[in-house]
Amino acid sequence: MQATEQPQRTAERAPDNPAEALSAVVDNVTALARAELRLAAAEAKAWLTRIALSAVLLWLGLLLTQVFVLMLALSPVLLDAQSPARVTVAVLLALAPTLLVFLLLARELRKLKETSHESHRDHH
Repeated sequence: MQATEQPQRTAERAPDNPAEALSAVVDNVTALARAELRLAAAEAKAWLTRIALSAVLLWLGLLLTQVFVLMLALSPVLLDAQSPARVTVAVLLALAPTLLVFLLLARELRKLKETSHESHRDHH
C-alpha cells in the first residue's frame, strides 16, 4: 500500500438500510485504522532516523575530541619545531570541526526531543 492512498469513499447519499449504513461505517473505520497505522510507521521511521543520525554525530564528535586532545597534548613538542602561531592554528583547526559536530548533535537532540513531545501530545 502507498502512503498517499486515499480511503475509499462510499456513496454520498444516505444508505437505504441499516446494513448498508453499518457496512459504510465499518469501511470508514477500517480505512481510518489503516491510515493511522501508516502514520505511526512513518513517525517511527523518522524518529529512528533521527536517533541513528544522533548516534553517528556523537561517535564523530567523540572521535574528533580525541584528535583535538591529541593535538593539545602534542603542542609542547610541536612548539619546539614550529612557531607558536602555527601550533595554535593547528590546535584551533582540530577544535573547530569538533565544536561543529557537537553543535549539530545538540540541534538533532533538540529536534528529537520536540518530535517526542509532539508525539506524546497527539496521543493524550
